[in-house]
Amino acid sequence: MQVTKENKTKREEKRSDDDFNKSEEKSVEERLLKVRRVSTKRAGGSSFHFSVLAVAGDRNGNVGVAIAKSKENTLAIQKAKDRAKKAMFNVPITEDGSIPHEVYIKDGPSILYLKPAPQGAGIIAGGSIRHILELAGYKNVSAKIIGTNNQINNSYTLAKALKSLRK
Repeated sequence: MQVTKENKTKREEKRSDDDFNKSEEKSVEERLLKVRRVSTKRAGGSSFHFSVLAVAGDRNGNVGVAIAKSKENTLAIQKAKDRAKKAMFNVPITEDGSIPHEVYIKDGPSILYLKPAPQGAGIIAGGSIRHILELAGYKNVSAKIIGTNNQINNSYTLAKALKSLRK
């Protein structure tokens, strides 16, 4: 088969699209919040696998949280990062880098209270909540989580709270 001018331009277009997607992905930052080694007792002994909680965000109003499991650590990490990118959703950010209104949410054992903070206060939160809010692009937010120290439950509760924000 001979390469024609049309085929060449399609290939060039595909390359430019790939370059665009790569540059778009570079703007997304990922963080691992938790890596757990989980063991299961089997007839032949113990079998181990890894569970990873990851967050991805562009610091411009898009953030995603996901968990993935695999028998190998590196595979679990990659799967969690990919799932977090796919699960990204848009959140509203005010001009001063805060949330538009207060939020109180109870999801399972986690009780989360989010409140807008004044300009220059920074992110007043602990644990995984701080990382998720940073990657979402917030600069002034106060948060309190009560009920559990489980990072997985807290992360999903925060994601649910951010999705409930009105613009």
